[in-house]
Parts: sequence; structure tokens; C-alpha cells
Amino acid sequence: MKLVALLLLALPVCAQTITEARLVAVRVTGNRQIPTDKILAIAGLKTGEVVSKADIDAARERLVATAAFETVGYEYKLAEGGKGFEMTFEVHEIDITYPYRFERLPVADEALREALRAQEPLWGDRIPITAVDRYVDTIVQSGVNMAVTWKVDESPPSPTTIVFLPAAPLQNIAQVEFEGNDALASGVLRKAINAVAIGVPYTEAAMRDRLDIAIRPLYDACGRIRVAFPKIVAVKAEKLDGLEVTVTVDEGPVYRLGEIHFTGVGDSEAAQLARAADLAGGETANFDAVKAAAGRAEKKYRGNGYLHVSSRMERDVHDEDRTVNVTIALALGPQYRFGKLTIKGLDVVTEPEIRKAWGSMEGRPYQPEYADQFLDRLRADKVFENLGKTSAEPHIDEETKIVDVTLTFSPAPKSSSH
Repeated sequence: MKLVALLLLALPVCAQTITEARLVAVRVTGNRQIPTDKILAIAGLKTGEVVSKADIDAARERLVATAAFETVGYEYKLAEGGKGFEMTFEVHEIDITYPYRFERLPVADEALREALRAQEPLWGDRIPITAVDRYVDTIVQSGVNMAVTWKVDESPPSPTTIVFLPAAPLQNIAQVEFEGNDALASGVLRKAINAVAIGVPYTEAAMRDRLDIAIRPLYDACGRIRVAFPKIVAVKAEKLDGLEVTVTVDEGPVYRLGEIHFTGVGDSEAAQLARAADLAGGETANFDAVKAAAGRAEKKYRGNGYLHVSSRMERDVHDEDRTVNVTIALALGPQYRFGKLTIKGLDVVTEPEIRKAWGSMEGRPYQPEYADQFLDRLRADKVFENLGKTSAEPHIDEETKIVDVTLTFSPAPKSSSH
């Protein structure tokens, strides 16, 4: 992105024999986005006050200093009757502005935005490139105890955005320790977090994401569904290159399973799934077991032609009695069916026998594992004396939801003799 310096010009000033008078009217023209009252507040001229050309020049300079305008000019003249000045500011606003955001700064985003709005009253949540250096200064003065820089992020699909971030590069995580944990040993927690955090550039937000990925599921599996990480401290590691991060854990109480429900299927099927889930109310809430039950339900429907089945787990937590009801919401998607069978590599005598063994599958719900199991059965039954490599290839038509299958048979390679 090219950054273009903008020239700020003043309009010609009407010559006046009187250089000081009471201001009886002040107007603004040319503004489209920035309200007139905000422009006049920056200019600082008020009707009823005695002003001079020097005062008007200073007001113009205050407007120029905002970097909000490509040009700022003014015109003043004696009011009718010669009892004071009437003046007009003519501005040309900068047309191109961008949203902005913060990355990895140690002050809350909203606190920074409030400080910027107070310092830069002309702008809201979009600013011009010409204002960014002043924004950097304001951010530093707002309690960010570090050097700050900025960049332009043009990554799709988001709009072009100005990003304010620390000037120094991030340090990598070299070591993670835990405190406050009791239900799970520190060694178990370290092993889980090390797999996703060691060697990764540190930010608190990213560290919390990794805790949710690696540590929270461990506590979910033992009923500690309210586990929290109230404090994270990162300091320079003494013996390693990088940061030592200490995570304070609030494990919370143990919760027990309440009711288990399935949705997205008929009532009778939902009841069958709930019975097959093997999840008893009153037991410690083990969400590994809940996920396994959801996985079994998905496998069942996938094996009945619902190739895109998915599930979503919903929790209804009752803190008063420390129970949690679970709903596994199934989204079955379309059902696929067997189409035609193509067999390659067999002679005209053997092929009909294999088709007969395959069965009348056309039109039935498609079973993803059926073809491979069929070939395994042929091999186990030693139907062929000299059977080599076999393969089953599905051909899925997403429009018709029909799956044609090709079975390929090859003879075993001949052994070479010496």
C-alpha cells in the first residue's frame, strides 16, 4: 500500500482594513463525514469573542494538526453593518479511512479506544493513514509500557485494517508450569500443554486458546467443567531461551451427569441412542465418554448412508446441584445410496459369481465400509487361488446422492526364478 503525503492549503483571505473584531458568525463548508460541531470545537473560535487574524490562523492550524483534512482554508469579512467578523472554514476531508484494531497490547482494547476517542475527537472507529503516528503516541501514553508500531493488514476476507502492536518481536514459550492444581498432576498438565505451546510465540490470548485446547478437555473428563485459569504470568526463563509461563488453575467442583438427550432424529431413535450411549445419570460427568457416545451415533448413521453426519454437544449446567444435562444434536444431512457396481480384472465366468456374492445393493443406503469388507471376505474365504492386489473405489455423485463402486482384481505377481 502506498502512503501519500497530503498537502494542506489555505484559501485566500479577504483583506480587511479592520484586523480585530467581535466574531458574530462562524460556519464550516465542505465537510461530509465529520460533524460541524466537532470541527468548530477543535477550531476553538466562539461567537461573541473578539478575534484577530492571528486567532483565526491559529484555529486553522489546529484543524490542520488533526490530519483529518486534505485542505483547510478560511474566509472572513465584516458582517453587515460593520459590527464584527463573519468567517467560514472550508475543509476537504480525507476520503479514505480504515478500521483499526490492537494486537498483543497489555491494556484492554476498549480502554485504548476510549483514550483515542478522547485524544482524537474527530474520529470514531475508522481513521486515515495520516493519523496513525499520533495514535501510536496516544496508545503509548495510555499505559502501554512498551514501544508500539503499526502495520496495514490486507489479509482477506477482512477489510484493510490498521493494526497497532508491540514494536519488539514476541518471545517464544520455553517452559510452562502450573499452580493450584490438585485433581490432575502437574506432570499430566505439562505433557498436554507442551505439545501445543513450547516454541510458540507468547501472547496471553494465544496461551488461553491453547489451555482450552489441551487442558480444559482433561478436566472435562473428570467432571471439573468449571475449571478456570485466573492468572497467567510470563517471565524470562532462567536456564532456557524464551519465557517461563506459570498458569494458575482454579479446578472448581466436580459435576455429575443429569439427563442425556439426542436430537435431530425421531423420538424412538433418540431414545435408542440415549440407551446405547452408556451414560448413566448421577455419575461423574466424563465428557470424553460423552464425545465417544456422539462418535458412535455418528458412525451408526454414516454406515446407513448419511455420509456428512455431524454432531454438536450442548451443556445445560445447573450450578445449584452441580449437575449438567447433555444434549447431543445430530445433523444427519442427505442419505446416499448404492449405485451400479463395476468389476475390473475378472473373466466372463468369474465376474457373474462375484456380482452374485456382492448382492442386490443398488438403491440401498450406502455403507462406506461394505466394499472393503466384501473384498476382505473374499480373501479370507480363499475364493481366488492366485489373488493379488484388490481395491474398491467409490464414485460419489453429489447431485443425485448415488455412489457407484468399482472393484478391481489383480493376479498375484509371478515369483522370479534364478
